[in-house]
Amino acid sequence: MVGVIAGWLMSTASSRSAARQTLSARSVLEARQLAVRTVVALDDFVGACHAAVSDTPEFNPADPSEFIFHIDDPRLNLPRDVDWSVLQPDLAEQLLWMPNRVRNVLDGLDSLEVAPPAFNELFERREEDFSRLGIRALDLIESLSLEYKLQIPERPTYYDPRAEFLRRINRILQARSRRHEGEARQKGEGSNITTLFPKPRRDTTPSILDGDPKS
Repeated sequence: MVGVIAGWLMSTASSRSAARQTLSARSVLEARQLAVRTVVALDDFVGACHAAVSDTPEFNPADPSEFIFHIDDPRLNLPRDVDWSVLQPDLAEQLLWMPNRVRNVLDGLDSLEVAPPAFNELFERREEDFSRLGIRALDLIESLSLEYKLQIPERPTYYDPRAEFLRRINRILQARSRRHEGEARQKGEGSNITTLFPKPRRDTTPSILDGDPKS
């Protein structure tokens, strides 16, 4: 009888262990499949960001205050109706924040008050912000690929989105720095407006207060 009970206990423990292993293997497979789908979505977003920052607005010859972009704003389409908890927690959290980051950039660009024909701030911010979002998406692709042993999306040797994003950001930051330096110099040089009333001249008559303080 004791042997029967011992055998039953061993069989139950073995079944539970096998069930846990099956569940663990299934979770790993689900996580990897979700990671693949997410990498594909992020890579599409990187391509959309690259196209957007490379887009040159076209102005209406009849009305310089009107312009259009040839490329729509990038949209991030992450997998829907999935269990993000199967992914590593930090990665899942970063991914869940991405749509909000994209939305905030779009809202920020819409909030810019630009008056024709000075649209440079809008164009510059659009190029910089989408470049930064593209870099963030590339970082997530690399993290997911490393965590779940996925292949990094292949690209032609002449197409390097990260290098292009960084080049554009650096160019914008340098131009912005030069503008700020120019504005600071103008403020330092003072106003070029001639005053209507001369400044009162200081009385040069010696005063007892002008003497040697030690005497």
